[in-house]
Amino acid sequence: MPLVSYSDLTSVDLDYIVVGGGTSGLTPVARLSENSNLNVLVIEAGVRHGPTPEIDIPAESSCNLAAKALGNNFMGMFCPPKSEMNALEQDFGMKRWNWDNLLHYMKKISLKFAAKPNLAFHGTDGPLQISYGPTDTTMPLKPFETAEKLGMPWNFDSVRRIHTEPASVTSILTIDTNTATRSYAANAYSEPNLHRKNLLVLTEAQVTKVLLEGQGSLLRATGVEFVQNGQTLCIENVKRDVVLSTGSFQTPQLLELSGVGNPDILSKHGIKTLVYLPGVGENLRGYIGVCTVAECETDDETPDILAGPDVIKLHEDLYREKKEGLFASTPPGAFIFAPASALGTKEEVESWKRQAEARSTDALVNAIPLLQWAGRQPMPYVPPAEPGKRYTSFFCALMHPLSRGNVHIASADPLAPPAINSSYFADETDFDLCVHILEYMLQLLRTPPLGLQVKSSLVPSQTLIDRGTEGFRKYVKEFCGPVYHPVGTAAMMAHEDGGVVDAELRVYGTNNLRIVDVSVLPLEVSCHTQSLAYAIGEKAADMLKTEAAEI
Repeated sequence: MPLVSYSDLTSVDLDYIVVGGGTSGLTPVARLSENSNLNVLVIEAGVRHGPTPEIDIPAESSCNLAAKALGNNFMGMFCPPKSEMNALEQDFGMKRWNWDNLLHYMKKISLKFAAKPNLAFHGTDGPLQISYGPTDTTMPLKPFETAEKLGMPWNFDSVRRIHTEPASVTSILTIDTNTATRSYAANAYSEPNLHRKNLLVLTEAQVTKVLLEGQGSLLRATGVEFVQNGQTLCIENVKRDVVLSTGSFQTPQLLELSGVGNPDILSKHGIKTLVYLPGVGENLRGYIGVCTVAECETDDETPDILAGPDVIKLHEDLYREKKEGLFASTPPGAFIFAPASALGTKEEVESWKRQAEARSTDALVNAIPLLQWAGRQPMPYVPPAEPGKRYTSFFCALMHPLSRGNVHIASADPLAPPAINSSYFADETDFDLCVHILEYMLQLLRTPPLGLQVKSSLVPSQTLIDRGTEGFRKYVKEFCGPVYHPVGTAAMMAHEDGGVVDAELRVYGTNNLRIVDVSVLPLEVSCHTQSLAYAIGEKAADMLKTEAAEI
């Protein structure tokens, strides 16, 4: 039986243990278990849930972003540009990590579009249901038309944004339009395959340590230790690989608890260093930005109308009866990628480039264009919506910050959270760029045709806008926030450059411990990282299946 207890596992010979049943983790679990001769166990700290409105209804799911659950993720699905993917191979030396290779795996994800897809960029036999964000009303089209006036061509399909970064793109969402529900890792990769006797799922179990043994240059992962119902238990004698898929915060924590990392950090908590890897937990990167909110003149029903109970019931009924309305989809609806040249003067752009060169390796300088992203996002704080008024909002973010933080264990207690040092704006250039990004967004809100529908700025206030650069700097400093797409803490790059895994996703110093999540990305990418989370999982599955066939 696929849903197992600890006692069920005592009589099973496991080929693979996958730690973390999220977006990246469930992908190789599903693919590896296609071979009935391979026994695959996924261990998840959260629960397995059935149909749940708070999770399945698109407009409700943003309330559960931090919840622990099998397969939990959000719905954005736009992909990175060609130049950034090619940088993994060209600048970081990771063979077979390039645009063509990763496009192959991104095409394995998609099953069906609400509109006819371009088969050069999309697949049709994958497990995920995909649809475009709603653009059938007036207001969602205005950002695209306005961005074109500012030199950002509209690419309806984000995957086609492969030759040039400046662009505005339509939102692609993992929503099944037939049922108006989320399509995500649990109902796409795990639930349809739970009938397989060789796919085993252990939930509500927190892995606290990878068991390593051996002598010499390479250690072997033999199993894991975990806590369930207050008991510390372990599973040993895995025959092939242990795969960590616990994300950019938990993956480095789990490595350090297992004795993999920087001895200076591990020794402080009484942990013996088994594998010297000072790059573990370093190179933390994440988008940073600020919100804008403006009152607008439109007949469109914007999400703020849901503040009234009568309107909520109306849209609940519309969703239940016709699978339509505000509950059937979710923001954001528009994404605008602007290069540094659109944000500042020629002298400012040259200054930003010099700062990047002074603070980065050659690989990072070559790989990272300075880009801005704007899309509709939930706001950290806005004044209450007034009845009868309509609003439009954007989150404006720096997609390739120079600042780098870190994540490390805070204690030897495996259940304690790690210490996260985001180091936002540690590099003054990032702060300067975010100020320019805000100025660019306010210019967009003033430019027709979008500007003709914008009545006034709510956030930032007109008082701050009137103060010019001084007011913008104050607003960015006080109201900046993350986009929750951290990467880089188990970077895939050369060991001597601080890398943690090689091009086969194998942890340096081990022969069968893999990392399969976005923590392996050495640089931020100008996309929704969910697309790469799935692609990394699909690529890892092929690697492991090929190795299994060779033995």
